[in-house]
Amino acid sequence: MSFVGLHIHSDYSLLDGASQLPDLIDRAIALEMPAIALTDHGVMYGAIEMLKVCKGKPIRPILGNEMYIINGDITKQERRPRYHQIVLAKNKIGYKNLVKLTTISNLKGQQGKGLFGRPCINKDYLEQYREGLIVTSACLGGEIPQAILQGRGDVARRVAQWYKDRFGDDYYLEIQDHGLPEERVVNPEIVRIAQELDIKLVATNDSHFISCYDVEAHDALLCIQTGKLISEEKRLRYTGTEYLKSAEEMSWLFRDHLPEDVVQVAIANTLEVAAKIEDYNILGEPRIPDYPVPTGYTLASYFEEVTRKGLIDRFQVSSYAEISQDYRDRLEYELQLMQQMGFDAYFLVVWDYIKYARDNNIPVGPGRGSAAGSLVAYALGITNIDPVHHGLLFERFLNPERRSMPDIDTDFCIDRREEVIDYVTRKYGEEKVAQIITYNRMTSKAVLKDVARVLNVPYSESDKMAKMIPVMRGKPTKLKVMISSDTPTKEFKEKYDSGAIVPGTTITYKDWIDTAIRIEGTNKSVGIHAAGVVISAEPLDEIVPLQKNDDGAVFTQYFMEDIESLGLLKMDFLGLKNLTMIQKTVDLVRQNYQKEIDLDRLSLEDPEVYKLLARGDLEGVFQLESSGMRQIVRDLKPSGIEDISSVLALYRPGPLDAGLIPKFINRKHGREQISYEHKVLEPILKETYGIMVYQEQIMKIAQDMGGYTLGEADLLRRAMGKKKKAEMEKHQEIFVAGAKKNGIDEKVAADLFAQMVLFAEYCFNKSHSTAYGYVTYQTAYLKAHYPVEYMAALLTANSGDQDKVQRYIASTQSMGIEVLPPDINRSGVDFTPHGRNILFGLSAVRNVGFGPVSAILQAREEGGPFQSLADLCDRVDSRTLNKRALESLIYCGAFDSIDPNRHQLIKDLEVVLDWAQSRAKDREIGQGNLFDYMATVSATPRSTVESAPKAAPVADYPQQERLRLEKEVLGFYISDHPLKTIGKSAKVLAPISLGDLKDMPDKQSVSAIVMLIGVKHVTTKKGDPMCIVQMEDLTGQTEAVVFPKSFEKVGYLMQPDARLMVWGTVDRRDEQVQFIIDDAEPIDQVRLVMVELDLKKASDGAEQHRLRSILKSQTSEDRSAKVPVVAVVSANDRRQFVRFGQQFRVKDSAATVAALNQAGFMARATTLLGA
Repeated sequence: MSFVGLHIHSDYSLLDGASQLPDLIDRAIALEMPAIALTDHGVMYGAIEMLKVCKGKPIRPILGNEMYIINGDITKQERRPRYHQIVLAKNKIGYKNLVKLTTISNLKGQQGKGLFGRPCINKDYLEQYREGLIVTSACLGGEIPQAILQGRGDVARRVAQWYKDRFGDDYYLEIQDHGLPEERVVNPEIVRIAQELDIKLVATNDSHFISCYDVEAHDALLCIQTGKLISEEKRLRYTGTEYLKSAEEMSWLFRDHLPEDVVQVAIANTLEVAAKIEDYNILGEPRIPDYPVPTGYTLASYFEEVTRKGLIDRFQVSSYAEISQDYRDRLEYELQLMQQMGFDAYFLVVWDYIKYARDNNIPVGPGRGSAAGSLVAYALGITNIDPVHHGLLFERFLNPERRSMPDIDTDFCIDRREEVIDYVTRKYGEEKVAQIITYNRMTSKAVLKDVARVLNVPYSESDKMAKMIPVMRGKPTKLKVMISSDTPTKEFKEKYDSGAIVPGTTITYKDWIDTAIRIEGTNKSVGIHAAGVVISAEPLDEIVPLQKNDDGAVFTQYFMEDIESLGLLKMDFLGLKNLTMIQKTVDLVRQNYQKEIDLDRLSLEDPEVYKLLARGDLEGVFQLESSGMRQIVRDLKPSGIEDISSVLALYRPGPLDAGLIPKFINRKHGREQISYEHKVLEPILKETYGIMVYQEQIMKIAQDMGGYTLGEADLLRRAMGKKKKAEMEKHQEIFVAGAKKNGIDEKVAADLFAQMVLFAEYCFNKSHSTAYGYVTYQTAYLKAHYPVEYMAALLTANSGDQDKVQRYIASTQSMGIEVLPPDINRSGVDFTPHGRNILFGLSAVRNVGFGPVSAILQAREEGGPFQSLADLCDRVDSRTLNKRALESLIYCGAFDSIDPNRHQLIKDLEVVLDWAQSRAKDREIGQGNLFDYMATVSATPRSTVESAPKAAPVADYPQQERLRLEKEVLGFYISDHPLKTIGKSAKVLAPISLGDLKDMPDKQSVSAIVMLIGVKHVTTKKGDPMCIVQMEDLTGQTEAVVFPKSFEKVGYLMQPDARLMVWGTVDRRDEQVQFIIDDAEPIDQVRLVMVELDLKKASDGAEQHRLRSILKSQTSEDRSAKVPVVAVVSANDRRQFVRFGQQFRVKDSAATVAALNQAGFMARATTLLGA
């Protein structure tokens, strides 16, 4: 006997199904099922994955959906029953109709919201799109079982007859047995209805997990979904029988309430359903939209013409014949290949929307990904990178040996990306364009914590265990690896193997981790891809199911790779903030200097750019501003765009772990010899100092040494990345044989091949690095030549991120550019250059929205600068600019140029607003007043507002209160900062800036000079006091924790507004970074030891060793030593401060000074403020 599961949920039934499709299919094959259905709740998320997983295996996939049926209008939100209904596609037409119904239910029929929301369909739609569908009556939640349970047998029969009338032999009644008492009521009646109405039965099991061993894991998944603890009694539970059952297990069911022959027939009928299923044949069909070409052209001829014309324009010549032969040959080769592969329309579609963006002044990036390797893309303006000049390979983008859809990703200005999507939607039709789904899967770290929560494991323990899981290339190590003999963290495996109980619980580490392993990788939620857009030749709702999010954005239910498998055109429209910022800088330069900057024609050899890079002045420079990258660029001192591109490729986990960056830097500066295994390699590796950095270099080595074509070389590159042993051995033979033909020794070739395999793991796409290197260069150029405009644009582009604004303001001020508070008469909407300074934008002030700012700027444009608070209130409608907004403008200092007494202005505000509103009412009814009359007889201009009432005189706020109020409305201090006076002294100790904390590794020891801005005292479960503080410096803010042991020492210092030097460690929790404070001192008590050295003594190795030895004798092993030591080196009338490393901190400043002076050094102890 055999059996086919027709009612199956996978993990695409989010947080309800625990079955991952590869494992599910393997289990079904093991159970000898000839076919299996996929019927997730209301969606078809897994349909294409299901087809792929089943391909080439002895099992037929059946695509379906457990839909929700309501009676009546699906667009009306009403409380009414939502019945379950299994709908299966039996052929290609059925697939199209299932997609249509799924889309309708998700776009039009969403009933309810959140956890209890469901996409619904009604019988009218089912009838309309019934062709090619098989329908079954579903579980206890179906309309017929529900009618039976309500004692309404007549309704049950009427519904069954309706379905039989429409679907005939493709309608089946389901029986299920999960041991529920309701099933013993429903099943016998369903059998009777089947016999009376001549409808066939099918036996199903409502499968939500794969095996009976997954019950606990699935239960944990339900608790994650509902936010409950496993230990809670009142919560959603399943019976534990909802796993994938064999034919034998199915035959054991129903025996206590149904005849055996009925059950056997119902099981056999599942095979009949499977036999009706035909191949869907939906994968691989190209569905590229037709590009509308002008009359007189074919698609091919128009593609050729615009491409050749584009190259003529690039070279600024009058005819194609004037372009050098190597460029023409490359272009013709690419055109021919693209046309052979049928991609003319694809490139015209991309060319068209990028042309639209450029024509409408929407900033477009110079290129992204492998597309920068195409000369056609360069000619069409799709990219701005000349691939011939930069040695970029077309075959890395489009391989003639491997037919696949091209992949062109484009960066647009983040503020105007939607305009390009709107254009594409208008051009090709709303029904043919959608965004693309993403699935958020439960990674090892996340699932370990989620399972810990439902098991009531203390957070501290789950966080500790999760932190033991290393992240490699952005992916946390899988839990199965963590407990294997290859574990990267022995402590994790030891806890698992020990059988120990988790502290504070009754469960073992093993049970906790085993439960997490069973649901690791399951889908948790869905979102919309940040960039993906699909464009189709046909209406999408016939090809791919659609849904929409809470904002109304329509997106596909299939993710990127599945969209491509369907032959659909997938584009990445990325929003890049840096492009917005670059354009803003160019606009400001035009405005301030009447100068146009053509970013596409910048000299790539500008000395000021490379001086800026060598200084490490990289805040706001694209891809170079992290603290780690800043140091690397300072050491490298790039001298060309090639160096910039290389460092972008190398600053990734693989090359960093392999130590390639120090090697690269040393070779550039002649500190390490550059050697080549063979002369063939020199032209390929010369620009990267003999190091394989790029994938294209591997391809060129395969071509020039191994005799590969570039297409074959790209296949080799891919094979190296996958590391399939058999394939690699085959390629090694080909490579070595090809090298031998080229006169290269076999051993040299074999050794080089082994190196290529090793480096293939690290090598990056040169096309992408070169394109992004251009953006890096552009930002560095603008910062070097127009620093005020650049920093103003940078601040504006990041104005929604308070932490970044604070950091960039500190960086701006370190460049000698002051960021001034908002000014009601000079500030614009955004941060605005003002001479050598930058004015804060009015829109960045809290409680002052775009409407009030627009009204202020319009009044200022029409009537000139405001003379007083009264003048502004009189000229700007109080319905637009209300009292709260005005208070914020006063507190932040926007009126300081009119009246610096902020307290007085706040007192005046009440009476001035009453006066202005009264005048506004009089003007509305056309009636003057005494003040207007006085103005007409006075010789003094603006005497009306000068005679406005004022409150009694008051003194301004004390400085501390003034700053507090300023910070309240701006988010940080601008006019001054309590730490500003010690900024230079703080540099002597070189503690970290809080703005850089996010780049620090976990557990790193750090120190910082900070001000506390919030203190929250708490107690542990044991009753021990501790506190959580918010602290800030000139560059940013962070949360810090003082645990009980440290609190005993420094708890008395934890007061709001305290200025402290703090010592501690970095604590990374998921995406959050905290500072764990171990020790603290008020800054006026911070001591340091200063040692005076002349240049001769400082350069003497023996003296250096003697000095270090003395300092080492004054340190401690337990990290309690915290007094820093600073050398003051005097040379050429200059004094340079050099801080000794953390390992040379001493315990006792007086004892250290005495020891140093006794040894003949000049030393003194001082305070930070006295340094």
